[in-house]
Amino acid sequence: MARLFLAISLPANIKEQLKGIQEDLAQSRAQVRWVRPEGIHLTIKFLGEVPEEKISEIISQIEKVLQKLKPGKLHFKIKGLGVFPNPRSPRVVWAGLEGDLATLARLKRQIEEAFVPLGFPMETRAFVPHLTLGRIKSSKRRQALMEKINTYQEKEWSLPEPIEVEELVLYESKLHPEGAIYIPRKRFPL
Repeated sequence: MARLFLAISLPANIKEQLKGIQEDLAQSRAQVRWVRPEGIHLTIKFLGEVPEEKISEIISQIEKVLQKLKPGKLHFKIKGLGVFPNPRSPRVVWAGLEGDLATLARLKRQIEEAFVPLGFPMETRAFVPHLTLGRIKSSKRRQALMEKINTYQEKEWSLPEPIEVEELVLYESKLHPEGAIYIPRKRFPL
């Protein structure tokens, strides 16, 4: 069995800048488990535990979707910080995206539909492209964290560098006490 997900990886310089944002937010001393910067990514589809013999079918379906859709390179910019599910009871701190979101949504929908025959249910929640920066563990100092996030929202924060996405990556996630390690299993050029 392999714990798999399909995602868009980010360039190292973008991850480094997001690390700086995490460090700034961490000054709130809120109880947040921050995602290791090297692990920040944009999830397209979480598959969970998959038998090894099913992985070739998954790869084939992804290739079919990309051949049919031909999305080409995707361009994004990281803009805005927020929380899920809402500011009153936040559980996840995220950075938002702007750019080729319509193409990304079509790609996501096509992937979802292609995986149904393989036994993976369609995601019922609306697709909100985001980068998870941290998971809030308790309400301790949560207000201080929200005040920090609000300062970014007030100045309409964004990273100046655009991101050009040239591939999707099928990752295997290996869980460790210090956090998950993501191992690329297959890369799919766009």
